[in-house]
Amino acid sequence: MLIHNSKRSQKLKQFQIPLLITATFIASVGIGIFTFTLPLLSLDEMAGGMWLGTAFSGYFLAKLLIAPLSGIISDRNGPKKILLISAGLASLLPLIYLISPSIESLYAIQFALGLCAGAIKTVGMAAVGAQTSGNKLTKRFSTLVAGINTAFFLGPILGGFLYIDRDFIPILTALSLCMITSFLLFTLCELSQNCVSQAAPQPKRIESKYIFGSALLAIFGRTLGIGGLIAFYPILIKSSLQLPTVTTGIIFSIPNLATILLLPIAGRFFSKAKREFIICSGLLISAAGLYFLADYTTISEFIFAGIIIGTGSALSIPGSMALCSELSPEQGKTLGIANLITNLGFIAGPLLAGIIINLSGELTTSFKLIALAGAALCLPLLNQALRIKFKSKSILIVPSIALISILFLVQTNFTQDFKQSSEQNPDKTLFRYTDVAMGTIVNLTLETPSAKKGEKAARNAIAKMRSLQKDFDHRNKRGSIGRINRAAGLKEISISKEALKLIDHGLKFSEKSNGTFDITIGAVTTTQFYYALGPKTIQKRKPLIDYKLVEINLDKGTVKLPHKGMALDLGGIAKGTIIDSAVEKLIVSGITTALVEAGGDFYGYGNKTWTIGIKNPRGEGLLGNIAIQNKAVCGSGDYYQFITTDSNSGESRRHHILDPSLMRSSHESIATTAIGPNAETADALATTIFIMGPIAGTKFIKRFYPECSAMWVMPDKSIHKTNNFPQITLTAKAAEPRKNK
Repeated sequence: MLIHNSKRSQKLKQFQIPLLITATFIASVGIGIFTFTLPLLSLDEMAGGMWLGTAFSGYFLAKLLIAPLSGIISDRNGPKKILLISAGLASLLPLIYLISPSIESLYAIQFALGLCAGAIKTVGMAAVGAQTSGNKLTKRFSTLVAGINTAFFLGPILGGFLYIDRDFIPILTALSLCMITSFLLFTLCELSQNCVSQAAPQPKRIESKYIFGSALLAIFGRTLGIGGLIAFYPILIKSSLQLPTVTTGIIFSIPNLATILLLPIAGRFFSKAKREFIICSGLLISAAGLYFLADYTTISEFIFAGIIIGTGSALSIPGSMALCSELSPEQGKTLGIANLITNLGFIAGPLLAGIIINLSGELTTSFKLIALAGAALCLPLLNQALRIKFKSKSILIVPSIALISILFLVQTNFTQDFKQSSEQNPDKTLFRYTDVAMGTIVNLTLETPSAKKGEKAARNAIAKMRSLQKDFDHRNKRGSIGRINRAAGLKEISISKEALKLIDHGLKFSEKSNGTFDITIGAVTTTQFYYALGPKTIQKRKPLIDYKLVEINLDKGTVKLPHKGMALDLGGIAKGTIIDSAVEKLIVSGITTALVEAGGDFYGYGNKTWTIGIKNPRGEGLLGNIAIQNKAVCGSGDYYQFITTDSNSGESRRHHILDPSLMRSSHESIATTAIGPNAETADALATTIFIMGPIAGTKFIKRFYPECSAMWVMPDKSIHKTNNFPQITLTAKAAEPRKNK
């Protein structure tokens, strides 16, 4: 009987590590769903770049606080109770939002979730380390990391699907279910009474007092970059590629997918290798991927950079965990300190990235600088590894060369930014303010003698932009447009004065263009990947697209869509309206001269001539430059959202600008630039004349908007302009501009 029980006990013991890893994996899935989706919700709720970075850091601050404490407790009292309490508490956190539904409640949940997640990860690692030794240590940590990274690969994808309707309740439900499942699995684990390893530590490791400190610096550098990447990478993807949330989630997950696939290989082939060298190699590879990611603009390039970053992580993470685990028998304490440093990097990364964005006005600059910082911080560990390898105290050649190279790159980046800033703003009364709004980077260049006055005016303007975008976005169910669309075929809806005015202007523009510009195109465009739908599917919705059917009552302040399935999409005009509102706010604040830029659309006013760059629709950089004064410049093109398909005539591009009369993507041009007295007119005009083409578009402008001007880039890359379009200084190869009479 005793023999039978002993065999059963040994058999159960074999499953403890897999069971522990599975429970940690499921908990991480819930965390991944929440942490990926929260930045997207923050954009929808118009939270700013610094606020988003600060709030996101709260999650890692909580993990930092709990890591060493939970590790020490697990050394003394065992891991099981801590794991059960953490998972159980996390499963109840969504109740906070149900009691008080606000974005502040979600940030509170995020902080509390950080406490739970930090305890689960630290104690789970310590439990694995306490029951493992030798070469198995790297392999088991590879399996644990693979499980966590798999969770953070699936989490964003699931989060993208669950958040497809911009409703956060499914996200919170998924978080709760994952944590309940994790709790049940933790109850089945029969773990040791404490997290003190019975295997004797290696004497050489203990004697090398600098190894642990160098390893912690390297870990901090790695998480510095990852923290900034997690917080701002979704925004970079959306602003660069203009993709739906599901696709954004997939691309965001590529580094984790690469890590997952390569971890088994790294755990098997590098378990006996010198850990310090493997860690440094991985860290430098990841830093390189993050650095060059900043210059990438296509999906394939983002995927490539993600693979490089993931490869470096697969090499460095298990090795750093195993290295720290070997330095002391007290697994909880040692790994707790390592996790403290890890989360310190996660806190510093988003904060540093947010600060750099505000100072430089460039999201990509922040990625480059935190990548270089991460590379520099792994050099002390590399130096220690070389000293031990060659048994010398003066092996500094390789780290020195690497450090000089890193400092050179940092100096080059700062010098370029300074030169650009000096060239753009030679006048000391010009101040530039940068933030995130409308899902893109917003730059305000203000002429004011007081930086304090300019900062206050900029904050008010950007706050107004966020407020209006939230109200105008059809994806926001609580906004004016969202409520109208949800009530289609049912009832009229009372909406804000701003939304009512915008819809009225949109209907008038639709009437003037005879439906070429039609705000009821939302019957198609509010569907994800609508430009990839089959022709028959799109044609079925044509009866629902008719601006004449919209019932608007200006006196009552109501709008009704009479048929179910109808929907408004004001994306072709709302951005301009929001920019105009920002300009009004600046003028009210006493800013007499300024340039407002949001995602490639501009409004420059005051006693100053502004130079505006026009994007090259089929290449990198700019097509050319124009000069404006007291004008708005808006563009439209087939390169923002599109797919390519093979046809008999060659490659065909299906993009987001639909011709309502043909119910397919318009191919009259590939890009348009419209200049008008305000951004609302220029924005709507850019979309309309894109569909019309240069001949009909020129006639339309002459008849209804003679004060406006326009330029078309044609499929053959030739350029057509109206007679009154400003002189363009070409910087890219293009055919000679033609003027349309």
